[in-house]
Amino acid sequence: MSMALIDLARNFLDGSLSGKSFTKKFFEMWRSEGASGLLKKDDDNLGACLRLMFGMADCFTDGPKDNDGEINEEELKQEVRGLLKKYKYI
Repeated sequence: MSMALIDLARNFLDGSLSGKSFTKKFFEMWRSEGASGLLKKDDDNLGACLRLMFGMADCFTDGPKDNDGEINEEELKQEVRGLLKKYKYI
């Protein structure tokens, strides 16, 4: 199951990972779990949470924002924290 991605997000929130490291590892794990078929086995709640988190990670920028759709590390933390609370993973 993809709870490893939730654990990765928790590590990001507790300061163990930077935004850049979190997004890099998130996409690596997403590709790996997708290729192996693990993502398809997630329950609906977990799948919905992770799909939204994917979008948030995709909006992250480690540098200056070039457009309104980009978010910085602090904004990413706020969004991920809210998402994990909404889906009751924290």
